[in-house]
Amino acid sequence: MIDYQHLSLQEAIELGLQNNKNILISHLKQNMSETKEKDLKMERLPDIEFHTSYTQVSNLFQHENGVFGKATEYNIINGMYDFTLSASIPVYMGGRIKNTEKKAFIDTEISKLQTHLDERTLKMEIITAFLQIHHLKEQQDLISQKMKEDSVNIKQVKSLKANGVVTFNEVLRTSLQLSNHKMSWTELDNDIQIAEHKLKTILFIQDHQEMHVNTEDLISDNAEIPYINELTESALAKNENIEITKKNLSVKELDQKIVRANYLPKITAGGEYFIKYPNMMFFPPEPYAYRLGMIGVNLTYPIESLYKNKYKMQEAKENIDLAKLQIEEKEEGLKHSVYEAYKKLEETDQKVKIAEEAINQAKENYRIVKTKYANKLSLITELIDADNTYLETQSNLISVKINRQLKYYQLQYTIGNL
Repeated sequence: MIDYQHLSLQEAIELGLQNNKNILISHLKQNMSETKEKDLKMERLPDIEFHTSYTQVSNLFQHENGVFGKATEYNIINGMYDFTLSASIPVYMGGRIKNTEKKAFIDTEISKLQTHLDERTLKMEIITAFLQIHHLKEQQDLISQKMKEDSVNIKQVKSLKANGVVTFNEVLRTSLQLSNHKMSWTELDNDIQIAEHKLKTILFIQDHQEMHVNTEDLISDNAEIPYINELTESALAKNENIEITKKNLSVKELDQKIVRANYLPKITAGGEYFIKYPNMMFFPPEPYAYRLGMIGVNLTYPIESLYKNKYKMQEAKENIDLAKLQIEEKEEGLKHSVYEAYKKLEETDQKVKIAEEAINQAKENYRIVKTKYANKLSLITELIDADNTYLETQSNLISVKINRQLKYYQLQYTIGNL
């Protein structure tokens, strides 16, 4: 039973794979490819046909003296009928049937790869949505803490005002700080609702179903970075786009073989067995039904292919060359994508360290200014500025840590591990 009030990442992914329309379309296309593959295998089976007819024929009139002269009438057998059962099976088609079946099999494999890619893309989309919600909630929690501190500060300033130590203006400034934080909290709360609604849309959860996410099963923000060489090898081995492009090359090579089959003869075996009336095998025809069976082999050779097939072969070769270049292009592009994702993840490590140092500096600065303010050695504006700077550094650390999680997942997606 899914707990929509504390929806985990794994549950969200399972829901997405079950409900997302794009994934359902991908699975349907895969089923269609498999059905087409099975259908093409039926081409090897014989074609069987049954035919029957009945014909009423008039007497025969022969014009010995021209069409305008008097004709001689001959009585013939006026009723004709037949029952015919025929069958034919391809014996040799220049490899056309075999290669068409192979193409259908590869198309099914491509469809499976595309489905897997669509599923991974959906997972990345769900993870990104979770991280966005996680980021907003962390920021909201930070603002909630600052609002509590603001309330304490307001009490302290009001106490100082009662003793005549500070002016009423300083009470207003601290109250304004709390109001600003309340406004930020409200904005973040709305943004969380919007982000969760967007996730519901991705997962195709009904609007009336209330949903809140649980981000505890997200990857740690200090997950270890693997070596770049291992990443590149893994990406080249697992990437669906690369594999699809390679299979597309195989399809183009099969297309070339199918086009080449136009140069080759086609052989079919067949036969028929029929009952006919009257017996037209004799002359004059006899008023009896007769049975006859025939079996044989047919060979046809399309002579026109010797001059019509030239540019089709050239086009097939060019398609193969294009497919090979596309493989190289995809591999180079993937290597760069892995390198870029790796460097961006490394960059977040540096940003986290810098952000942590900035927090320590801002915290110390806030402590010093707060001490000075308590001793009336600084203004309320300096204290508020120091407080805002401290808040900004805390907020920035949350952002860079969650961004590191995002970059980690993006790297895993790029190398095919997600």
